[in-house]
Amino acid sequence: MIRDFANAANRYRFRLAHDKSGNPRLQETLQKVGIFWVLSFRKQQTPSPTTDGTSVIPSPTPSKLNTTTNTTTGSKVDLVSEGIDGPPEEEREGFGNGVEFVLTCLGLAVGLGNIWRFPMRAFENGGSAFLIPYLSCAFLFGFPAVYFEFLTGQYNGKSPPVIFRRVMPFLEGVGWMGVFVAALVAIYYIVIVSWISIYIVNIFRGDFNIWNKCDNPWNQMETCIDMLRQKECRVDHPPGWENATAKMIPEKMFFINGTCMDAKKFDGIEMLSATEQYFTRHIIDPSTGLYDFSGINLPILAAMTICWVLTALGILKGAKIMGKISYVSVLLPYFIVVVLFVRGVTLPGASDGLYYYFGKPDYSKIFLTRTWTEALKQLCFSLSVGHGGLISLSSYSRKNNNVFKDALIVIIGDTVMSLVGGAAVFSTLGFLANQRGVQVPEVVKSGFSLAFVVYPEAMTQMPLPWLWSFLFFLMLFLLGASTEIALVDVFCSCIYDQSPKYRKKKWVVVTVWCFLLYCIGLVFSTNAGLYWFEMFDEYAAGFSSVCAVVGELLVMMYVYGFRNVRNDITEMLGEPKNKCTKAIGPHSWYFTANWMGIAPVIAAFLVALSFLRDYPYNGDANKYPIVFDILGWFVSFLPVLMIPLFMVINYIRCRQRGNTVKSLFMLQKQHVSYRRIAKNFDADRQAQQAQLPDKEPWDEDSDEESRKGASGDVEVATIDVSSSTHQTY
Repeated sequence: MIRDFANAANRYRFRLAHDKSGNPRLQETLQKVGIFWVLSFRKQQTPSPTTDGTSVIPSPTPSKLNTTTNTTTGSKVDLVSEGIDGPPEEEREGFGNGVEFVLTCLGLAVGLGNIWRFPMRAFENGGSAFLIPYLSCAFLFGFPAVYFEFLTGQYNGKSPPVIFRRVMPFLEGVGWMGVFVAALVAIYYIVIVSWISIYIVNIFRGDFNIWNKCDNPWNQMETCIDMLRQKECRVDHPPGWENATAKMIPEKMFFINGTCMDAKKFDGIEMLSATEQYFTRHIIDPSTGLYDFSGINLPILAAMTICWVLTALGILKGAKIMGKISYVSVLLPYFIVVVLFVRGVTLPGASDGLYYYFGKPDYSKIFLTRTWTEALKQLCFSLSVGHGGLISLSSYSRKNNNVFKDALIVIIGDTVMSLVGGAAVFSTLGFLANQRGVQVPEVVKSGFSLAFVVYPEAMTQMPLPWLWSFLFFLMLFLLGASTEIALVDVFCSCIYDQSPKYRKKKWVVVTVWCFLLYCIGLVFSTNAGLYWFEMFDEYAAGFSSVCAVVGELLVMMYVYGFRNVRNDITEMLGEPKNKCTKAIGPHSWYFTANWMGIAPVIAAFLVALSFLRDYPYNGDANKYPIVFDILGWFVSFLPVLMIPLFMVINYIRCRQRGNTVKSLFMLQKQHVSYRRIAKNFDADRQAQQAQLPDKEPWDEDSDEESRKGASGDVEVATIDVSSSTHQTY
């Protein structure tokens, strides 16, 4: 109630100060209403007598909701203790409820990699035995990293660059690293969504009836294998060999041009299935190499354009609409994957596929470094840690929200999607192997081939192929679109926080940013687009995202201080309720030790491994020349370069504002916990802190404009949007 009176009084004061109509009656009315709210507020502050005759003023629990920042002085003002002398709180739009926040984070974490990347990693690294390193890495790295990013974003209520700038301006670039990782991933990730959207459109055009046939205009007949009839080559007298004896029939044959042909005749020739030629020759149609741009692939260009427009529209509506969208974009894929799983396990041969997926554990793989490396890479790729997205999304969450529980839900939801999605895929692969008359390993392909080649072929052989094809690609589209929206929104949130001028013009920020990324990604719509896509996919996220995680952990645990981090947890979630929650709950010392040592070491290990690559890429120097790897490493280091870049930028800002260089290495007054931490400073430290700037650099112009806009003799307390410490709901 006290906060409501304070906010109301401030709103009327602000309106009075900024009224430019010159209407004296309106100003008189505003003054009277403002006085009413002031008196009402003071009445609420009237001390109440107690049983011993003393008077007590109620004091709410301190939180971000009770504080704001005065942009005239730059100092934080406690609305409870200082009444209405502070400016009105900035209302930052947040999620409608905790469920929407969790679903949106799941939309970022659960993506396409859960469907085609995880099952392949499990298959190649010991089957069900792969769960041992995977779950171990989830406990040692995945869950602590997600919890850390949720905690950092929610407590500070700001985007990553602002958070790390307030810890130490010289290290603001650490926050920008994750932002640019998200941007690089968003540039090429939308290409996959575009391919998926083309498949969805083509399903309605009836292509599900022809993408597994070799008599289409895009097919190369002499190298196209008709997989629907491939099983006819495994009978006693296959087509073309009716009069041959058993000894004359080759061991391996391909069904080509209506007959079975000896596979030895095609040694050294790349043979492709009909569905693979549909994808490579009809959908993406690649050129001969990285430099051969040839022309524009118009369907991909059109699909990318539409997908970028939809992405921009999804971001423009803000966190509340993103939360509402997540009910469909996140929950529907879970429903679809369960439907596909149920359908898959009822198909002939499904048990064979599931056996190769999880029923054939190879525990010897556990002792190989490669297995643990693949588990770590899968976790980083799937959970999107180090992308800035989890910090940015959690900054819109309520301060007292249980981020520990939310992090646990995200980890469980991500793992369930991987396991169930993998089971759905491998049961279908078992069916496909049964139809072809081969073993499951012969139909297993990794990456895009699984989604765009193998799975479409399998669904064509099911009853109602259009239905299962549509459900599969709809699921992929929703998973990809929800991730893309969250990735693009990271940078936009940073601009809102650091540019009061554009905070009320979100459409400008979103439109310009999406258009810029769209223009950069136009290279993917050329005939050389596949090779540039593979370069981004190989280099954009792995190295730089792990570097971002290492930087975040080191800054928060050693510069900001692990004791301050633990106090932040207590301030948000309260004291542990019992010994059990203290030992294994959000306050556990395990997480402190993990963030200080275990997680940074694991992440640094991944950084070192990222330098171990084979050159040239895929062993093909013609398609992937040395420039492929040079540009790839340049893309990898772009986010890392943000650290020295913003060191220089903040040094220049410091000198222009007349501040001491020491201020670049000190906790800033605008930090959420500054007042709590400053109480423990000695006299010398307090004297140094007193020289810190009262405002963020981007607030100065905004303050000047607000003062110029004030009329009459009214004393104005201007709104400081970027320095306000939290959003209200």
